[in-house]
Amino acid sequence: MTSNLTPVAVVHSAIAAYRALDARHRVALNKHADEDGDVPEYALPAYDEDRFTYALEADEQLDAVMAELTGAFGLPTDQPVTVLGQWHRTFEVTPGRLDDAAREAFTRGQCHALALALNEVTGWPTTALLTSDCYGIDSLCADDESDDECPCRIGHVVVTRPDGAHVDINGAHVPGTVPDCEDAPALAMTEAHWQVIQSTPTWRDADMPLARTFVAPLLAALTDARQPIDA
Repeated sequence: MTSNLTPVAVVHSAIAAYRALDARHRVALNKHADEDGDVPEYALPAYDEDRFTYALEADEQLDAVMAELTGAFGLPTDQPVTVLGQWHRTFEVTPGRLDDAAREAFTRGQCHALALALNEVTGWPTTALLTSDCYGIDSLCADDESDDECPCRIGHVVVTRPDGAHVDINGAHVPGTVPDCEDAPALAMTEAHWQVIQSTPTWRDADMPLARTFVAPLLAALTDARQPIDA
């Protein structure tokens, strides 16, 4: 998410929006208090229910504000930020720094974000590398577990370069040689597959602000390698 406002305007807008939200919540919660400002025991259930509702609303606003701030200022490049991975793991990754931490994060939970970011810049199509197992957890799953269209068989997402190479955070690879996905069947990603990935909890939300910081250094590394494709 990017903002059309200047960075200072984004901060001022966030402050004003928070103050308005906080004032509205305080006024609404005060109705549960007595003349001394205390919440009597009989009013606690309704008070707690309102507080829970307002906390969810505040969380949503915080998410929106952080997206606006990230769009206005970008991510820090001198310190790591936390990114979600698979199996409830988190990684500390320094934006734009192609190191072991980045490679692990973008192969253990955020490969789809990097594929989308690369597609945005290069136009190279996104490609799914399939696992052999289907768990039947999606509406697109077929009765036949060998069905190549099954979204829950997607184990890794890459982009396919015009020369046929599969590109991920580790570089360019001959099809069938992507690390940890050797000989995996490849399937062109469709809009339906992306909708599944973006809506199912088995896939993490794509961390696009972080992924975009790796596009330029990764493409530069591919150029510096002076090899069109892994041998």
